[in-house]
Amino acid sequence: MILFPLCGFAGVFNIDVAFDAGMAEGYKSAFTAAVTFWESNIIDYRVNTGISALSINASVAYIDGQYGILGSAGPDYIAYGYTTLAGDTAASYVCYSTEGSMTFDSADVDMMISNGSWGEVIRHEMAHVIGFGTLWGLDLFGDGTIYNDFYVDGSGEYTGAAGLAAYQAEFDPTATFVPVELGGGSGTADGHWNEVDGGAGLTGITTASGDDMRNELMTGWLNSPSFLSQTTLGQFYDLGYEVIPEPATIMMMASLAAAAFWIRRRISYMA
Repeated sequence: MILFPLCGFAGVFNIDVAFDAGMAEGYKSAFTAAVTFWESNIIDYRVNTGISALSINASVAYIDGQYGILGSAGPDYIAYGYTTLAGDTAASYVCYSTEGSMTFDSADVDMMISNGSWGEVIRHEMAHVIGFGTLWGLDLFGDGTIYNDFYVDGSGEYTGAAGLAAYQAEFDPTATFVPVELGGGSGTADGHWNEVDGGAGLTGITTASGDDMRNELMTGWLNSPSFLSQTTLGQFYDLGYEVIPEPATIMMMASLAAAAFWIRRRISYMA
């Protein structure tokens, strides 16, 4: 991952996808739909970033064969800074994805298209490029300065204010953290919301409408049909994005109230 300082102007949140030359035409429409999905839920940055668009390189290649890892995704370039985000009263260390990549297992794509999960998997992996699970609690320069300081690897406890408020409103009003997955090994652990290992059973943690956390889009194992929780949107607000609904709505709600994914968290440092 390449690093550079934040600078410049505020801009509407945009995603641009570039396809690998080998990408079949029939695969591409789901990426366009995923871009529309995320641009409809994440609308802006909470600080002047100078980022005109998040660029994503998408490809289909062999990973591990059928029914294993469906896709791999993460940021490749990030912008970082110490700044006061809109809505905050104090400055914090933040970082944003500016360019990333998504790779899907060629052995699984046709299966995902036939069972209707292709679009869900793309939305999930695109969220990792934006920063879900990949830009939490990073010591970018090895000096002890933590960027996006609301998760510690191995703790299983996400503590970002907006994400936690949404979780309290949706799932558990007594929660003091959002449970993060610790199973599934490297690439699944510490980068997804928690569920039963392997996605094999209901969690018993449900929304008011009965949606079980097992089916949330950003758990570590695919269970269709998936849904996008306000908890996930609150997490993106914590990461420094403006989201719909506004976080004030999430806070008010809180006061009233089995295939695996793989993520990348590799960082390369510029001298």
